[in-house]
Amino acid sequence: MKIFKALLLSAITLLAVPVCAENGMNSPYTRYGFGQLCGMETGTSKSMGGTGIGVRNSNQINMLNPASYAAIDTLTFLLDIGASLSNTNIAENGVKLNARNTTFDYLAMQFRLLPRLGFTLGMMPYSNIGYKFGGTETIYDDEDGKVTSTNTYSGEGGLHQVTAGLGYSPFKGLSVGANFSYIYGEMYHYIYNQYSDANITKRTKLYMADITTYNLNFGLQYQANIGKSRLTFGATYRPGANIDDEAYVIETISVSDTIGRYHMALPTEYGAGVSYTYDNRLTIAADYSIQQYSTVEFFGAKGCDRTRASLGVEYIPELLTRKLLRRTRYRAGLHYATAHYTIDGKQGPTEYGAIVGVGLPIMNGWNGKSIVNISAQAVHTRPNAPGMITENSLRLNIGLSFNETWFNKWKVQ
Repeated sequence: MKIFKALLLSAITLLAVPVCAENGMNSPYTRYGFGQLCGMETGTSKSMGGTGIGVRNSNQINMLNPASYAAIDTLTFLLDIGASLSNTNIAENGVKLNARNTTFDYLAMQFRLLPRLGFTLGMMPYSNIGYKFGGTETIYDDEDGKVTSTNTYSGEGGLHQVTAGLGYSPFKGLSVGANFSYIYGEMYHYIYNQYSDANITKRTKLYMADITTYNLNFGLQYQANIGKSRLTFGATYRPGANIDDEAYVIETISVSDTIGRYHMALPTEYGAGVSYTYDNRLTIAADYSIQQYSTVEFFGAKGCDRTRASLGVEYIPELLTRKLLRRTRYRAGLHYATAHYTIDGKQGPTEYGAIVGVGLPIMNGWNGKSIVNISAQAVHTRPNAPGMITENSLRLNIGLSFNETWFNKWKVQ
């Protein structure tokens, strides 16, 4: 009955989230591929550079590897929610623009169903799209006058994913897991072309996709204990998935339309990670993953393989103390990622990021395990061709991780 109540609460909360799950986004690079891809990091893994494939912790939700779900304590219920604020400076050929955005990052819940079997339910964005820019060029300028052409580009939408996963430990040290994700959303890209000469026909082009698909993600972890130290190895595999053929390009010239239909898909993904933990106070983790977008097309254009590498660390001065600063979790991380799309035949920009953060314990008379996660992140997006857009972002990530003992029985003395 208690497990049923927890499942019911999880479902009700997830149904309430989409109302406030719309994301703000201002990046011209979201015009390509699926837009800006979002990871499955929660507050802890985000503050450690996005590491988590080889991380195993009984008091944290780690959706990067479903095998980690098996580590949750018997009496524990975890609820984790996060959002972020960002300021992005966009620069091109000496012209600069600042854009501020607020985004919903994730909502996740976790508890144990049976001994050695953990369950997680979560919702987070898969990708975000949002931009508007344009330019004017001179077609000709002679004694008959000057004619200019103006192109305006805009886009909106993105994909969301709802994920349910199980993690099971068949014997001590080894765990396996799987996530089942329902991915859905809409993508709209508009191109408006008009001329200063009213006699020249205007053109409008719309790229649109209404996406619905399912995806699986498998995980494996092995943990070896050596005295006060723990060494954990992890691996993940996410097979590709076809998307319903609901991607169209609609071109309008005057009053006539030309419609093209395209096939889209999700790529196969591989990941590996390792972490070292000493005395439950120091954790060092590293991850590497590759997403094979070179096998995927976006409205007829091929993508390219995306790789991501990350490194993170967490340090807790003391585990059992009432002193806030001594019990705070101090975190830092670095990451590097390539683009999953091409621009004029070349791979898109490369992303570099650094992050620092803290996990502040909520200490009261009932519970000392809940955490407020706060981190500050700097991200530099560098183009791979001269003259293209450079982006520099500062992000403030805020999350709240509730750790409650829900399944214990009351005793009468």
